[in-house]
Amino acid sequence: MVDLFRTLVGVVLLASSLRLGHRAITAARLYRSASASEDGSSSTLVDGENVAIEGTVNVREPAPLSNLLSIDDEDSVGAYVWGLKDAESHNYNNRITYAAGIESGTFTVDDGRREIRIDTDWLAETHDSADITTVSPGWTVTTGLSGRSWKSPYIELEDNSVDNPTPMMEYLSDADAPEEIPDDEYFEARVILDGEMLAVSGEISMEQGTPVLKGSEEEPLVLSEQGFAEFSRSFPSQVLKYGLIAVGFGALASLVLASGLGIV
Repeated sequence: MVDLFRTLVGVVLLASSLRLGHRAITAARLYRSASASEDGSSSTLVDGENVAIEGTVNVREPAPLSNLLSIDDEDSVGAYVWGLKDAESHNYNNRITYAAGIESGTFTVDDGRREIRIDTDWLAETHDSADITTVSPGWTVTTGLSGRSWKSPYIELEDNSVDNPTPMMEYLSDADAPEEIPDDEYFEARVILDGEMLAVSGEISMEQGTPVLKGSEEEPLVLSEQGFAEFSRSFPSQVLKYGLIAVGFGALASLVLASGLGIV
């Protein structure tokens, strides 16, 4: 006889096991990608090659609406990750990200040997990023996937952040003055500036003779301001921790499901 409660508990445990297993696999992929920086790849790039590069950002064309971020520095913004949040009861510690995305212009990274253009489209597609030109406060129902771009494990940008810039909030809220901006809405962005150091790994695509670094199903695109050594420091422990917990949850789920379904 089927025990619905035990079966439901087993399904929840199995889902948790799969989620934790995915986190372990993601950490392993990121560690492998970051480790490619130690291989010392040649300056001659080949289509489909996995490459990790650390160098200086050169912005050729600023990211969309980056002029509304009120950056103190005059450097151009090559790309930025943003999150639009709702502050429940005006509590800073209880903000819900209901829209997020990554906006990118045209920028390259130069390590002194070669200059490679960076294409962030894979990140936007992987995380179902929203288009900042179409969102507005309260524009959509929040789901568990709404903040994926903002929480992406492939992006580590902490050095240059922007909180609630008035020009951007006026644009998103269609407000004519700062006092018309909703009090419970909050916008945050992390930016990639011209001239800063950036570590990037991904897969090379040769486009009309120009090397472009992208992400793919086999090789994720990784962006980090901290350098690969610092970025990858925690990944081995994450693989071990999430992997062991996933196996434990999976074994427990099997037992509970078997009992709930009357198999044993």
